[in-house]
Amino acid sequence: MEKIKITACAKINLSLSVLGKREDVYHELDTVMQSVDLSDTVYIEKCRGIITDCKGISAEENIAARAARLFCEKTGAEGCKIKIEKRIPAAAGLGGGSADAAAVLAGLNRLYKTGISKTELCEIAVKIGADVPFLIAGGTARARGIGEKLTPLMPLKDCWFLLAKAEEKPSTAEMFSRLDSTDYIKPDIEKTVNAVNCGDLNGVLENLGNSFEILWSKSPLKEMLSSTHPAACSLSGSGPARFAVYGDLNSALRARDKLSAKGVFCEICKPLNKSLIFE
Repeated sequence: MEKIKITACAKINLSLSVLGKREDVYHELDTVMQSVDLSDTVYIEKCRGIITDCKGISAEENIAARAARLFCEKTGAEGCKIKIEKRIPAAAGLGGGSADAAAVLAGLNRLYKTGISKTELCEIAVKIGADVPFLIAGGTARARGIGEKLTPLMPLKDCWFLLAKAEEKPSTAEMFSRLDSTDYIKPDIEKTVNAVNCGDLNGVLENLGNSFEILWSKSPLKEMLSSTHPAACSLSGSGPARFAVYGDLNSALRARDKLSAKGVFCEICKPLNKSLIFE
């Protein structure tokens, strides 16, 4: 095998609690993440060195290339050419760049047949970003630590998500810095975990929450989504993307049309039990 094509799926945070800043400057997290079927397409081909073809992604922001470098350093693999077709909006809290990095790590492992375990891949992944380990594993999972301590959960029951993004944000590091100087909520993630594992979708929706919500209190997007009468809505990651949950497709379609008419980026998604799909 000389090349591979991978569908790299986005994630949402069903609930996210920032527990505080650690001595190593990272933040301790407790979150329940869910894979959804909004995706980028990542093409990887064996070659010498690392070559990227990723329109709209600067070299400095290209964590997929960083993932390739770390993988090659660990395994001695010669290199690869990476091409990414983007659909997941960048800097949104949906794990777009992290999904691409996860695809590169897992894809190179297959291409070069290095036999690295998922645990070892996640050890590389956490050096790249807090979401990358989950985006290798995918499905529904609780993530703790800085994202590397994963506990698989029962698959989320069928529902429809409307993902929406209407604003830009500073870097994730800046968002954490702003959060440190505020009095923010710390959702009880245990309640979300219990509801997911019991198959209680209503319980999951009742316990949606996100520590970063306070930093987006002036955002009009929450009210716009609420006006479409979803079962629930919340923030994903450090924002600004939000998701609303609907019990049927027609309700999600009407909501998408309403927000799209106002110039808001919208995508309808369903939960998935994986985040990487190999072709």
